[in-house]
Amino acid sequence: MSYIPPHKRQLKDPVSPSPFPDSLATKVMKNTDFKSSSVKVNIAYSRDAIFKWFLIENVIAEESEEEERTRWMLIAEKVEKDLVVAYEQAKKGMQDHHLSDNAKLRLVARFGKILFRRIHAGPVTEYWQAKSSNRTFCTDVPTSFIQNIKSKAIPSHEFCIDLEKEVYVVQISHYTRPHSTIICKCTVKEDGSLSMYKARLEPFLHLVVDVSCIDKNLDMRFMLAGKRKMFTLTEKERSNIQRMLDSVTVDSTVKGGLTWPHGKPPSENGYTIFEVCHVRATTYKNKTLRLRVRETNGYSERFGTWEVERGVTLILQDINTKLQEQNIERGCVLEMLRDALGTIWDFLHCDASLT
Repeated sequence: MSYIPPHKRQLKDPVSPSPFPDSLATKVMKNTDFKSSSVKVNIAYSRDAIFKWFLIENVIAEESEEEERTRWMLIAEKVEKDLVVAYEQAKKGMQDHHLSDNAKLRLVARFGKILFRRIHAGPVTEYWQAKSSNRTFCTDVPTSFIQNIKSKAIPSHEFCIDLEKEVYVVQISHYTRPHSTIICKCTVKEDGSLSMYKARLEPFLHLVVDVSCIDKNLDMRFMLAGKRKMFTLTEKERSNIQRMLDSVTVDSTVKGGLTWPHGKPPSENGYTIFEVCHVRATTYKNKTLRLRVRETNGYSERFGTWEVERGVTLILQDINTKLQEQNIERGCVLEMLRDALGTIWDFLHCDASLT
């Protein structure tokens, strides 16, 4: 029998991270050069965090749209058990640390580009690694993708506008906690300075599922995150942070939308502003999901970099609620997950296929 290369072999399981086909090799080469976002929130991972990576490509010539959608939904069977386990671990961790009243679990799907990190110079196969530390996810999407979502996916899935808002997100560090980030959400006061209305720590991830979509322009990241409120922020700390924000002025003509006093970020009793982001976001909702479309203008003082991004996040509310119940019906979770992945596939299909 003549030798058949791995990427041309017929696989029983069409959703698999094992092979490394030529089509992915080409995409990896593009994605390693793709401009990653420079303004990012630090992310902490739970001790038992679960990481998965899947590859989706057409294995049958001229596969129909319905066949492709059905095969995509097989991911539900692959991640259902891990999802349930991740929720159980997350809930136990919050109970053990008495965080149940101060943390909120959130299940989301984001669209963008999976960026593979080169380990060292060599064959393209050296880009692929199972560990999430060897890949990152850029959430910037083309304007055309958002336009197609608004004209196609939003009407077909019966989304309606729920909320429109404009905020400034300011990331602050303290010298005593160099690896922690305080994320402050702010509105603009009449004098042009900022007023903080919410503060929390960086998100805490329990599950990350990356899906490389070979025949699409975009990939998908599926995440279970714990949003941690700043329950330890004292009145004095709030006062120190607000004094810094009082000295910052909103200016739409500059990078990040804010200007610093004396040309550098202010500091107050060990607190320092190191990244800012002006966010315009529209949230849509239907019976089971929320959809957030945002545009950000961010500036990092730490790296001296600036970037404008557009992002799309699908918030899986119903599944999130179901998985936090005491006695979970696994069959019900799987069906809800299939429905959600069907919607995600419809969103991905809004973008033109690779040519």
